[in-house]
Amino acid sequence: MRRDTERGFVRVKTILALLMLGVGGYICARVFPPYFANSQLKDKMYEEARFAESNDRTAEQLRDNVFNEAQRLEIPLRREQIQVERNSTGTRITADYTVTVDLYYYQTDWDFHTTSVR
Repeated sequence: MRRDTERGFVRVKTILALLMLGVGGYICARVFPPYFANSQLKDKMYEEARFAESNDRTAEQLRDNVFNEAQRLEIPLRREQIQVERNSTGTRITADYTVTVDLYYYQTDWDFHTTSVR
């Protein structure tokens, strides 16, 4: 008879472990995409800053390219939030934006400050 109660306890532990794993997976699925999108945007900004002078692009063209990439990545970034500074030492592109992460019962705003200097 003791074996039956132990088997039941194992089933409860398994259910709790799967529940915890599911909650952890849900949180990761909601938290990871904004960080990944920010990383890809930063790569695009670096690429644009790096080749800005050799491709002979204006600051407005650089801003448009970064804005289009942000739209493709579904980043809530407005064109006015992208600053492009060009001088004799290189090009600096900066983008500041906020992403709201919804975790069903809890919402939080994350501020991203992405800068690329070349």
